[in-house]
Amino acid sequence: MKMQEVVSRIYKTTDYSQFIANAAYYNPTRINFLLYKNLTRNEKLPLVVVRKVEDKLEIVAEQDAFYAAQQLGLPIYYYEAFQSVPQSKQQIDFSFEDMQDLLNFCLDNADFGGSNEKGN
Repeated sequence: MKMQEVVSRIYKTTDYSQFIANAAYYNPTRINFLLYKNLTRNEKLPLVVVRKVEDKLEIVAEQDAFYAAQQLGLPIYYYEAFQSVPQSKQQIDFSFEDMQDLLNFCLDNADFGGSNEKGN
């Protein structure tokens, strides 16, 4: 039998106070997109990537998933990265299906100031 080794552990917590977020990487559009995908398709939020800074966990990737989980009252799933991992702002990566779902949601739930009845 081959020897197995642990290369990473995924942790889960609802103690949001142990995380350090960077306001420069706050992306409200992506947070809303993650909320939308979770609420309409029950999609899981991405894993948050952290590194230890003294007794706190500094978020280095997927900070938007942290904020979305916090708003939904869900636990944060995270893992520790190597100390050399740089922080970066996450972008929205829309698939065609994501765009179609978002358009349908907007059309079904928006009020564009006109009447929905034909002939008016």
